Amino acid sequence: MPSRFLSTCSSSSAWLHPLVFAVAVASACPVVGQAQPAPNAPVVRLAPVTVVGRPSATVLGALNDDIIKTESINAQEIEKTGATNLTELMANRPGIDVQVECSVCNVRNITLNNLPGRFTTLLLDGVPIFSSVSNAYGLDMIGVNGLERVDVSRGAGTSLIAPDSLAGTVNLVTRRPTQTGAEIDVSAGDDGFERAAVYAASTFPGGAIAVNGTLQQHDSVDGAGTGISQYTGYNRKLAGVGLFLDNVGGFKLKARYDHIDEKRMGGPLGDDYDAVRADTSGNPFDFSKGPHGSPSPDSWVNPSDGTLVDPYDDGRFGLAQIIFTKRDQMVGTAEQQIGDTHLRLAAGYAKHRQDSWYGGDADYFGRQKQYYLEASAQLRLGSALVTAGLNYRFEDLHSRSVSEDPSSATYGIQQVDADTYTYRTPAVFVQGYQTFFEQRLEANASLRYDHNNVYGDITTPRLDLLWHHSDRLSSRLAAGQGFRMPTSFFELEHAILSAPAVDRSGAKAEKSDNLSYALNYANERFAVTASLNHTRIKNMALFIDDTASSGDFLLRPAPSDYTIDNADIVGTWQATPRDTVTAGFERYQYRFNTVDFQGSLFARPGWRAIFSVDHDAGPWDVNVRATLTGPQDLAKFYDYADTQRYNLDGTPKPDWSPIFWVVDFRVSYQWSRYFSTYLAVNNVFDYQQAKKDSFLWLDGDGNLDVTHIWGPNIGRTFVLGGKLTF
Repeated sequence: MPSRFLSTCSSSSAWLHPLVFAVAVASACPVVGQAQPAPNAPVVRLAPVTVVGRPSATVLGALNDDIIKTESINAQEIEKTGATNLTELMANRPGIDVQVECSVCNVRNITLNNLPGRFTTLLLDGVPIFSSVSNAYGLDMIGVNGLERVDVSRGAGTSLIAPDSLAGTVNLVTRRPTQTGAEIDVSAGDDGFERAAVYAASTFPGGAIAVNGTLQQHDSVDGAGTGISQYTGYNRKLAGVGLFLDNVGGFKLKARYDHIDEKRMGGPLGDDYDAVRADTSGNPFDFSKGPHGSPSPDSWVNPSDGTLVDPYDDGRFGLAQIIFTKRDQMVGTAEQQIGDTHLRLAAGYAKHRQDSWYGGDADYFGRQKQYYLEASAQLRLGSALVTAGLNYRFEDLHSRSVSEDPSSATYGIQQVDADTYTYRTPAVFVQGYQTFFEQRLEANASLRYDHNNVYGDITTPRLDLLWHHSDRLSSRLAAGQGFRMPTSFFELEHAILSAPAVDRSGAKAEKSDNLSYALNYANERFAVTASLNHTRIKNMALFIDDTASSGDFLLRPAPSDYTIDNADIVGTWQATPRDTVTAGFERYQYRFNTVDFQGSLFARPGWRAIFSVDHDAGPWDVNVRATLTGPQDLAKFYDYADTQRYNLDGTPKPDWSPIFWVVDFRVSYQWSRYFSTYLAVNNVFDYQQAKKDSFLWLDGDGNLDVTHIWGPNIGRTFVLGGKLTF
C-alpha cells in the first residue's frame, strides 16, 4: 500500500504533492492512534492542549542571560527528528540550515540567516571550544545523545562570551541525569548505514555520572553513475563521559569529556583507503554518465575549443579525498550562588588531529590545540542586574603538507606550517540588565573588549530591547556587532598548499553589524514569530592567487561588504492534544559585488518554505517534515561573469537552480515502557541534484572541479531501528 501511494505521488511534478503526503499521513494517524496499546505499554493520559513551542520572548526575564537565544530544540524534539548528529538536527529549519561545501569530502557548516557557515560559533555548555578547523569535518561527528537541548541565537554578538559569532551561535546543553538508567539504540538502513548508540547514567547523593558511545558507518554514494561519490562514506566512533556534582566547595559542577575518531573517503567508492592511495594511474570513472555527461567516458570537453582533453589517467586516487580525524575535548563549568551574587567559572580544552590525502592536490597533516578560561560574576546593583567577567582564548594550527600537483612549484616538497597561525585573545566584558515600566520593557546592554595578538584591540557592543505588549504578545529589537579572526586553514582553498608561502600581512579581522526585529505571539494553542534581520559583513577574508606575480597566495579582506536582509515567519499550532502543525516561510535578499568575492561563496536560496506535522497517539508517534527550496542564483554566487562554469559536454551550467522539495518521514511505536521501534524515510521523493545537474564543473580551460553545489547529495533512504530503555 505505501509503495503504490509513493509511486502515484512521484509520477507527477506538482509542487503540492509533498503537502498531499503530509496531509494524508496526518489524516490517517487518528485511525492509527485508535489501535490497542501493547499489554505492557504504559497508560497514556492526554495532557491539556498546550503549545510546546511557545516563544521564549513572551516570557518575562527572556533577556536575563548572557546568551540571548532565538530558538531552542529540546530533547523530545531531537528524538522525534531521528537525527544522529548535529548537522542532521539543524538542517531545514527556519533561518537555519546546513551547507555542504564539497561534493567529494562533504565539508559541512551550519548556516544562520543564510550567512556562510564559518561565521556560526559552536558552544558546548556555553564554552566556545570549536574552530574552523574542527568545524570542517567535526560537525558531522557531534552526537546528540545526552543533550538537554540545543539553543540557537541568530545575529551578531548574541552571545556575551562568544563575540566571534558573525552570524550567531549554536549552544549544546548537556542533560543532567535525574535517575539511574540506560538507553541502547540500534538501527540500519540503505547504503550500508549502521548505527549503535548507548547512553547510561547513574545518580548518587550529590551528583550523577553519564557515559555515551556511538558506532556509525555509511557507504559512499554515487547517484549519477560516474563512479564518483556525492555522499562521502565514513566510519565513526564517538565516546564521552559527563560528571555532575552538586556541591564542590559550594560550586555546582558540570564537566564532560568527548573522544571522536572518524575515517571518511569521497570520490572513488568503497573504503579500502590503502588501495585507493596506491591507485594512481588509469581511469576507473565514467565521465559520460549523468546529466550533460561527456561524449567520452575517459575525458571531457574543453569549453575553449570544443575538443576533448587528454584522457584522465590519475587512477582512483586522483579524485579521492581521504580524511582521518581524531579529537579529544573537555569542558567544565562551576557555578555558585552567594546571596545575590552568582559566580561562574568555565574552562575548555581541545586537541584536534587531521591526517588527509587530497588526491591530486596535496597530502595534509594538521594539528590544533585550543584552550578557554572564563570567570564572571552576576550581581544586583540597585534594580539592575550586572554581569562582569574575564576570559582567555588560545587557538593554534600547525601542519605538514606535500603538494601532489605536478604543475606546482612545490610539487613533492614537504612544507611545514604552510597554513599555520597562533591566536591569543584575553578579553573583559560587562553586561547590564534592567526592566522598566513595571517590567513591560526589558533592556540588556553589553560591551566586550578583546585584545588579539595579531589583530589588536576589538570592541563589540550589543543592545537588546524586549517590550511585552501583553502576556501573549512581545516585540524584540536587537542591534549588535561581532568579529572573527580569519584563519588560513587550507580547507578554504586547497591550492594554498601548492604555493611557496601564504602572505597574511594584509589580513584584517572580519566584522559584522546586525540589526533585527522580532514580533512574538503565543496563546494556549498557537505560537508565531515573525522577524526581520539585516547583517553586513565587512573584511570577509579571501584567498587571492598571486603566484604569477609574487609567487604567493594572499590572505586579504574583500574590497566590499557582503550584506543579507531577510524576513521570516514561523508558526506552530496545537490542533489537537495529539497533533501539532508547524509552517514557516523565509525570504532573503543578497547584496554583494560578485567580482569582489571571486567565487568564494556557496549558493543559497532566495526563499524557503518549511512544514511539519507531528502526531502522538497512544504508542504511536508520527513526524513529517517538508522543505520547499526556492531558486538559487548560481551565476551570481559562483561568479559566472568572471569564471563561467561548464558541464562535462562543454555546455554552460544553468544560471539558476530549480525549485525542489525534500520530505522526511518518521514513525515510531512504543511496544512497552522499555522497548520501541521506528522507521524513517529520508528524502521521500528521492530528489537528487546529481540527477539534474552534476556537482562536477569545468572552467573555461577545461580544468575539473567538484564544488557546483545547490541541492541534496543523497536520495531516498530507509532506516529501521529499535530502542531499549531500562
